Amino acid sequence: MADSAALFGLIGAVGGAVLGAGATMFSSALQSRTAERVRRRSRAEEEMRRLIALRRSTREALKYLSDTVENLVAGQPATKEEFMADWKVIRGVVTEAADMTAMDGFDLVQSRSSENALPGRRRPRRERWPRRQQRNPFQGRPGIVISLDAASSAIGETLRTQGPNTAVSPDNIRLLRELVTHAEEGRSVLLTTLLDRMEELQD
Repeated sequence: MADSAALFGLIGAVGGAVLGAGATMFSSALQSRTAERVRRRSRAEEEMRRLIALRRSTREALKYLSDTVENLVAGQPATKEEFMADWKVIRGVVTEAADMTAMDGFDLVQSRSSENALPGRRRPRRERWPRRQQRNPFQGRPGIVISLDAASSAIGETLRTQGPNTAVSPDNIRLLRELVTHAEEGRSVLLTTLLDRMEELQD
């Protein structure tokens, strides 16, 4: 009788220890999964902020160029110095936003030299941006930043050669508007890719 009680006591102690160890392991695994979910959500939120910054910076750059052209048409042009000073700041914001998205595996062409080097660049395989990997919307197209630079360069040259109280020629205005429109089309392609990724981050 005493032996049976001792045996049952031992079984109970062992069972309790096993259950306790199992509970500890389960709790540890649950905490690890929870921590990983928090880390993934934090990374997604950080990437979302970077994408929004790129979207905002390209929108503001495009608006500035468009407004500058329309001011030229209205006979209220800025000086070349004013334009170049403002554009340097705006372009710097675009560059910073584009550089920040590079850490997410997003290659935004920012110059002709980088555009030529991009197809041969070795890039890490990533789980992220699967749609972009399957169909790169930038392939065969000048990058949005290149289009912005082309428009800004033409505007700067027009402001440099524009005499006081001299109207800009219709051909020049048409060219400037075409360059701005081309940049708008490039940004539209960019937005499609950004919005696809934003949807994935929210899943």
